[in-house]
Amino acid sequence: MYRVLIRGNRISVEFIHILTDGSGAMEYLKSLLYTYLRLLGNSIGSPEGIILPDSPISEDEVEDSYNRFFRKLPPPGEISKAWHLPFRLNEKPRLRVLLAEIKVDEILELSRNNKVSLTEYLVAVYLFSLQKIYLIEKEKGIKQKFNVLRIELPVNMRNKLPSRTMRNFSLFVTPEIDLRLGIYTFEEILKNVRNYIQASSDIKQIARFMSSNVSHEKLLFIRVLPLIIKRLAIAAFYRGLGSKKCSGIITNLGVVRLSEEMEKMIDSIHIVPPPPNTRVKVSCAIVSFKDKVKMCFCNMTESNELEQSILKHLSDSGIHIKILNNN
Repeated sequence: MYRVLIRGNRISVEFIHILTDGSGAMEYLKSLLYTYLRLLGNSIGSPEGIILPDSPISEDEVEDSYNRFFRKLPPPGEISKAWHLPFRLNEKPRLRVLLAEIKVDEILELSRNNKVSLTEYLVAVYLFSLQKIYLIEKEKGIKQKFNVLRIELPVNMRNKLPSRTMRNFSLFVTPEIDLRLGIYTFEEILKNVRNYIQASSDIKQIARFMSSNVSHEKLLFIRVLPLIIKRLAIAAFYRGLGSKKCSGIITNLGVVRLSEEMEKMIDSIHIVPPPPNTRVKVSCAIVSFKDKVKMCFCNMTESNELEQSILKHLSDSGIHIKILNNN
């Protein structure tokens, strides 16, 4: 369900989403780092909001916030199937990881100049890069079966509702462009992404998605099924339907803040996104720590065209990029 890996001066934790989401996993890592550094004899003052191992377990930390905030509401509308990257898969083991570093002040200045958030800007760059690849394929005379480019973007519900749970509590918004309407400039994509994310992140809209998800759990038929059948059904549902509706995945865990003493002892923090499946093929995770933003791509294909396009767009916009790992 989770594991801790250590190699040299590097420590990482891996979680299955049944236990928690990215925000919950980061809280665990912060607690682990604080405890480890203290055990080494380092003098660290206040934990500054870090949950300590010997602190009493609060009911708030283990609550099922989906059920707590559940209300029966009309379901959201159906979304169409999305276009997927055409690249061939790598031979097993397929996964390749590319880690890039950019300066926080540069990317924040760029996003602010465009009157959008950092997340909105990077989602727009992702969609713009997908559109480039789509158009290249179309110019080759290859007929495209689907024409909607859609990104799956997790939203931390703890920022929307008064919850302190460490269990999984995230939902997705799905900004998109429909190429049946024509080719989009980057500025048009940026505007669409901003409007879509702000509208979809409204708590009333999010409540509809939450209602739809939790309603299935409450069905008596579902509840009495043996766990092994539920696991098989969920896996089949995701492979057969869920992954068909997004072209890419990007998650931004935001800013990791630690005490001044801890920050001095930690060089960097980055997050490796959940590996994509054989249909979506590429995923991206972003996290900010101190004065750096880390972008980590997981890729299952023989091509790195998408990552190159995203990073080139940022570079052409004046962002200095440092490649830390590409294997």
